[in-house]
Amino acid sequence: MDILIIGLSHKSAEIHERESVSKKLLSLESRKDFTNELLAVKDEFGRPFIKEIVVLTTCNRSEFIMSLSSWAPGKGGHVVKNYVAKYFFGDAAKEDIFYMYLNEGAVKHLFCVASSLDSMIVGEPQILGQLKVAYNEACGLKASGQLLNKLFHKAFNCAKTVRTETKVAASPVSVSYAAVELSKKIFNVLEEKKVLFLGTGEMGKLTVKHFIKYGLKNIYITNRTKEKALRFVEESFGVAEKEQLNVIDFSEYYKLLPNFDIVLCSTGSEDYVLKYEDIKPLIKIRKQRPLFLIDISMPRNIDPEINKIPNVYLFDIDDIGRMIENNMEIRNQEAEEAKKLVDIAAKEFMDWKESLNAVPVIISLRNKIKDILETELSMHIGDKNEKDLIINSLTNKILHEPTMLIKKSSSETDGVNSLKAIKALFNLDSIDLTEDENGIEKENEAARKYRLEAADNKTKIKLVK
Repeated sequence: MDILIIGLSHKSAEIHERESVSKKLLSLESRKDFTNELLAVKDEFGRPFIKEIVVLTTCNRSEFIMSLSSWAPGKGGHVVKNYVAKYFFGDAAKEDIFYMYLNEGAVKHLFCVASSLDSMIVGEPQILGQLKVAYNEACGLKASGQLLNKLFHKAFNCAKTVRTETKVAASPVSVSYAAVELSKKIFNVLEEKKVLFLGTGEMGKLTVKHFIKYGLKNIYITNRTKEKALRFVEESFGVAEKEQLNVIDFSEYYKLLPNFDIVLCSTGSEDYVLKYEDIKPLIKIRKQRPLFLIDISMPRNIDPEINKIPNVYLFDIDDIGRMIENNMEIRNQEAEEAKKLVDIAAKEFMDWKESLNAVPVIISLRNKIKDILETELSMHIGDKNEKDLIINSLTNKILHEPTMLIKKSSSETDGVNSLKAIKALFNLDSIDLTEDENGIEKENEAARKYRLEAADNKTKIKLVK
């Protein structure tokens, strides 16, 4: 069973091309239809190419993570890629904008995506949540099975390891997040601080949301036109968020200025809204308590001379930009370490996946040994229960080490040939997973019996359920 990923992202496709795909996957119903379409793709013999599929779609990427039927190793990839291009664009030539990863390449790619190493902003946290939503949706549609279940849980664990063992997500790399992080460094505890937002720009909205997330409840917003400020709050924030917000008249903000600990300025003014002579008296009124000013306007709205006033901390858009640039460099360095963790996790998953190939050989070998023991012991032991107990015990003892070696050999580079050699050496019959009338693999009786015996004897061997 091969793992296949077909997709496009900000790295491979233009924005209008990404939009064409995402627009056709906006609703759950549309994603369900697409899932069913792909699962229905068959060859000339009526056999389905794809067994399982998870559909991921975000603002920057759309990816289809699949496991292929056992009879279509690798070769089904280009058939599916061509089908996907026609589905979204009606043109097979558009196949070129989709990338394709197979097996270990697919596993590493998914783990990098989950760990936010493939994101436009390395280390951003949203993609992991989006992956979990996509996986849960596929489970709800019964489109994800044993192989993808294992793959996605391993991807989630890998992402957690990357975040805990590296600093790939530790430093702020957005203006809004940086503003909050700088505030935390100046005040340590933010919850009781009062914040004033001058202006109603998009960056201001994102920063307000970050402050609310960190528990601030005293947030004031003003604009030269109060109606615009009220509309800004009404259209930009949810019901719970609005409870933390207060809109004040622009004419009142200056006399209230001494009460604020943090002031963020994002207006369209061409002149300074806050000047040196405005702020200098405030520090005495505030009894030298720190005042943090953030100017994300262009042109600047806060007089840079204010930075000379003791206990006043002023950061403009360039200051924050340099901070973000440094943090991006840190994240990129950490990403190199994170990729080593991804490689380890991918190797572990591929070892597990390849070990599944050993199951039919192990079943055959166990049956061979049990048949020999059955023949020999039947001449000496009449009690069936006693005989079966001895047969099972001896089989487990004889095959414990060979089983471990067979599993190990199946995960090595020449694993397929190693398994063939073992089958030839012991003259083993082939016991494979069978397929139902739709070409879907299912567990046959021999495989089921082996799995149950393995569980009863507390061995470490696992079989596809």
